[in-house]
Amino acid sequence: MYCKKCLKKISNRSQFCKYCGAPTGQENQKDKEETKNEEEIKVDMKQEIEEKEKKSLSTETEEQEEQTEESSFKLRSEKDKEFPIPPRFIGIGIIVILLICIAVVVMNSSLFRSPSAMDYNDYIGVWQERAGEDVEKEGGVKLEIREIDGSTMKISMGFYDSRGERSIRAEEVGAVLKDGAAYYSFSNDGYGNSGNGVLTFHGRDIEWKSIINKDKPVHYQVVKVSNSLPKKKKQQKAEKPQKETEETSENRTDDDYILPDSDSRYLIPEDLEGMTPEELRIARNEILARHGRQFNDPALAAYFESKQWYSGDIDPETFDSQNVSELNDFELKNIDLIQSME
Repeated sequence: MYCKKCLKKISNRSQFCKYCGAPTGQENQKDKEETKNEEEIKVDMKQEIEEKEKKSLSTETEEQEEQTEESSFKLRSEKDKEFPIPPRFIGIGIIVILLICIAVVVMNSSLFRSPSAMDYNDYIGVWQERAGEDVEKEGGVKLEIREIDGSTMKISMGFYDSRGERSIRAEEVGAVLKDGAAYYSFSNDGYGNSGNGVLTFHGRDIEWKSIINKDKPVHYQVVKVSNSLPKKKKQQKAEKPQKETEETSENRTDDDYILPDSDSRYLIPEDLEGMTPEELRIARNEILARHGRQFNDPALAAYFESKQWYSGDIDPETFDSQNVSELNDFELKNIDLIQSME
């Protein structure tokens, strides 16, 4: 290298120029290199220390996590010993059991019960239009379901006018039970009133369709007001002379038939004039009912069951195949005539 002052060539290791004595700067460079080396060493040591600290911290964290997991596992194990089933599953199980119990209660109620499985004895009691009112004084209808015997029901009913002018009471009326309904008919309540109707059972309510004296059908919704039944009312009859009593009895017997003499004479179209299709239908089947034929139609069955003269003991299929021959010529011809006018 060359001296920066005298510009003479000197040794690369010389710290001073041998000619002019000026410093060459070689010592500062060395010091700088040594300083630089020291700084690099410090940086490396610092990095190494930081890495060791990080590694140590990571190790401590892992140990803490392991300890936490171990503690958590121990806690879970202890809880599992106390409660083998998780609490959330217990809650879900209780809810499911409650829903099943509610479903069983609802399905067993009369509201969802099929007509064939219905227990009609649940309906025995007093029913009326408006609960909490005296319908006999304020007007309305009252129904008493008194007795259940197999497929039949005994009922009493009252239709009350608030003025007391047109009140009707029918006692011990027979009804035929079929498919969740009761079909009834009565021919004379003692005052010349007649009627028929259908009681349809809907859980806690009864839908009542009533026809009185051939008027238009009237629909009622009745609710149960009492499980206990009142004592049967005795109809008061005034004493009458023997002759008048016999005449009344004879008239009542005729009133039990739509066409009293359809089995003993040939009817003519004039005999059937003014009769409704329903009356013609009953009159035609009345001829068969006299011979003991039963009826699948609930309305017809209820109508004839209400007649004292009726004794249905032959099922329809047997009667139609074997007993039609019992009908006389009057009855056969009258059936044809009535059917042609229905």
